[in-house]
Amino acid sequence: MTNIAEAQLIALDWGTTSARAYLMGRDGDTVAERNSSLGIMDVAAKTKAESLPLALAFEKALAELCGDWLERFETIPVIACGMVGSQQGWAEAEYRPVPANLADPDYAMATVQIAPNRLMHIIPGVLDRKELPDVMRGEETQILGAVELGGNALHEAEEQLFLLPGTHSKWVKVSGRTITGFSTSMTGETYALLSSRSILSKLIEPTDAVDWNAFERGVRIAQSPAGSADLMLTAFSARTLVLTGGLKKTEVSDYLSGLMIGAEIRSVLGMARGTAFPGVTICGNKELSARYATALKIFGIDQIREFQGTAPRGMWAVACAQGLVQTTTV
Repeated sequence: MTNIAEAQLIALDWGTTSARAYLMGRDGDTVAERNSSLGIMDVAAKTKAESLPLALAFEKALAELCGDWLERFETIPVIACGMVGSQQGWAEAEYRPVPANLADPDYAMATVQIAPNRLMHIIPGVLDRKELPDVMRGEETQILGAVELGGNALHEAEEQLFLLPGTHSKWVKVSGRTITGFSTSMTGETYALLSSRSILSKLIEPTDAVDWNAFERGVRIAQSPAGSADLMLTAFSARTLVLTGGLKKTEVSDYLSGLMIGAEIRSVLGMARGTAFPGVTICGNKELSARYATALKIFGIDQIREFQGTAPRGMWAVACAQGLVQTTTV
C-alpha cells in the first residue's frame, strides 16, 4: 500500500445522490477515501436554497468533500466521473459513441477550473446510438476498473458481458477495453416504485434479512412458461398469492425482487438468442450482486465474476492513458 504522502491522484466518483473521493497512490491503490451525500441533486438544491451560481455551489461541495487534500497535494491531478459531467452537473462532458475504447489516450475530457492553474478533468459517458438509444455516465469507468483488476482474463477476451445492477441496470458488451454496445433496464427504479407506491406495497411487511426462498421463487416464475407472459402480466401475482394464501406478507418484497430481476435476465437472454451467451462480470454492491448472481445461476449462467468498488481503478487507468499520471503500463 502506498503511503498517503506519496499520493498521485485525486479521483471523484460524483453521482446523482452521492459523491465519493479517493486519494490514489503511485501504484493505483486507494490510500484514503471519503463518502458524502453531496451528489449533484444535493448541490442543485443548495443553489436554490442559498441563491448560489451552480459553479460556486459545486466549488463549495468539492471543498467540503476534499478541500484539505487539494491544499495538501496542490500539484497532483484531479479527475472525476459520473453525473458531474451531465447537463445537470458542473460541466457537460459530451458522450462518446460506441465503439468506445475506454483507455484511448486521444479522447477529450471536459474540464473545470478549480483553482488558479488547476483543472478537474471529467470523463465523458458513452452513447449507443441505436434505434432506441442508450446512455451511461460513470458505469464506463467502473467497467474499465474491472477490466484492469481482472487482468489478462478480461483484457484478452474477445467479448465479455458486463452487468452493472442498480437503479438503471446496464448490460454491456465489451471487447478488451472497448464498449461495443449496451442496454439499460429500469428494474431498480420500477421495483422501488412498485414496492413503495403501488397497491403491492400495502402488503409488504419488512424483514431484516433476505428471504432467498421467496426471491428464488420469483426468479423461477420469471423463468417458467408463465413468466413469458411479460412482467406486466405477472407482477400482480405478488398481491394475489397473498390473498389466496400462497405467499406471506414478509415474502412479498423478495418475491417481487426475484420476479423482476428474473424478467430482466429472461429479456436479456431473449435478445441474445442465437448467439453463444458469454460469462457475466458483475460490477455492483454486494447485496445486489448476490441477487443477480443467484438469478443468473437459476438461468444456467455459471461463469460469473464479481467486482465491487471499481470506479477508482478505472479513473486511475484513464489518468494514466491521458498522461495525467505516469505509469509503466496502461
